[in-house]
Amino acid sequence: MRQLFFFVISLTFLSALGQQNIDYVGLLALQDSTFISYKLELVEKDGILKGFSYTDLNGPHESQNTIVGRYNSKENKIEFREVDIVYTKSPIKELDFCFVYFTGNLRNLKGRATLEGNFKSYYNDLQPCIDGRLIMQGEEKFVRKTEKITSRVEKMDKVPDSIKQRIANSKFLNSSERQGLKGGETLNVFWESKIAYLEIWDPGKVDGDAMSIMLNGNVVKESYAPLKAKTKIPLTFNKEINTLTLKALSEGTDPPNTAQIRITDGNGKEISMLSSFKVGEQVKVVFYKKDLR
Repeated sequence: MRQLFFFVISLTFLSALGQQNIDYVGLLALQDSTFISYKLELVEKDGILKGFSYTDLNGPHESQNTIVGRYNSKENKIEFREVDIVYTKSPIKELDFCFVYFTGNLRNLKGRATLEGNFKSYYNDLQPCIDGRLIMQGEEKFVRKTEKITSRVEKMDKVPDSIKQRIANSKFLNSSERQGLKGGETLNVFWESKIAYLEIWDPGKVDGDAMSIMLNGNVVKESYAPLKAKTKIPLTFNKEINTLTLKALSEGTDPPNTAQIRITDGNGKEISMLSSFKVGEQVKVVFYKKDLR
């Protein structure tokens, strides 16, 4: 069964800084036989790991967490844990989240070895949550295998074009690419500062997209058309929970309405995501005070 699951490990060396960036995509196999997609974006330097994890990537419950850990190249041991939640697309009813803790064996950090082993998870108060198994594989293997699959299917005369298209657009085959915030979705963010800076720009062709921007029901920009140049819009939070709403007013000449969104606090914290929505649709970013209980 394991060969049905191909997962991503991509590696870029930053030799000048003595560090390397490692992206893993795989799954968490829970004890009740549920599978949840899982991605790691790690930076390793002198055996110290830091970065982020993504649970249910591109799914309705996508969440981002802060990661810390260690890698011992002599003993081929890796250890990491989630220490903080950055955002989630899940509806928030209470602020108790499970944080993954993993320790296991890994022959190298170059994407040639499978990363697999049992994991545990804990609540904020260190009470046990749910346990399971983590499975990941290298990006190069993933790319080669998926390219072979799609290439073979494309050459099969008896396979209908509709099936070929479904395979090419498969969520699984594109699981390592973040799709961002789509129309109707809400991003729940945990924020420490009373201010935020919203940057919006068009990452592709500037085609006349327009949107309205509101904070807690108050108009920030009645009609804003993203440009190539980044526009920084300051936001001030005066409530325990603050809601930023973007609504598509037009889709320009190249639908749908798309824009790159980046939210920063001025102290290094950053959330970056592509938004994509149709006229009349809206996306929301809800800011929760970090110490809210």
